[in-house]
Amino acid sequence: MRQAILAFIDFFYPPFKKFISQHNFRYLATGGSAAALGIIVYTLAYKYVFLQSETEILGMTIKRNTAALIADFAIAIPYSFLMNRYVIFTHSEVKGRIQLLRFLNLNFINILLTTILLKFFSEILNIYPTVSRVIVTVLIAGFSYLYQHYFTFSVKKVGGKKDIKKH
Repeated sequence: MRQAILAFIDFFYPPFKKFISQHNFRYLATGGSAAALGIIVYTLAYKYVFLQSETEILGMTIKRNTAALIADFAIAIPYSFLMNRYVIFTHSEVKGRIQLLRFLNLNFINILLTTILLKFFSEILNIYPTVSRVIVTVLIAGFSYLYQHYFTFSVKKVGGKKDIKKH
């Protein structure tokens, strides 16, 4: 399955070869697919599942958009973790449960950072909200890559170089 996914992603890589490494392109492709999946799930849940302005989940009343966001996270976060663990960062020697905890920690940080940065760009700097969202998405994607590469799915250093197993 991994090879099929990589072959599909790599099919689109040649035009970008001069600008970005294959590993980073693969990360962007899988991250982009996770973002797209999240948007699709959010939209479908908002339009077709949570039809009332408020809904009750586990005894709590929440707004429709929050319920849709929970559905989005419930699908997109596991998908993103699996793609990163089994397709992109396969050279990591960190145990799976540790990777999962680190990944969930990253997603919690990203939710907080997104909220703070959106307020900063749109309310303090007065940048149009849609433009602010794009800026925040790019910043969060860069931060997430570095966090995952150097922490969540890190590799032990051997003799000053990373020990990367070829697959």
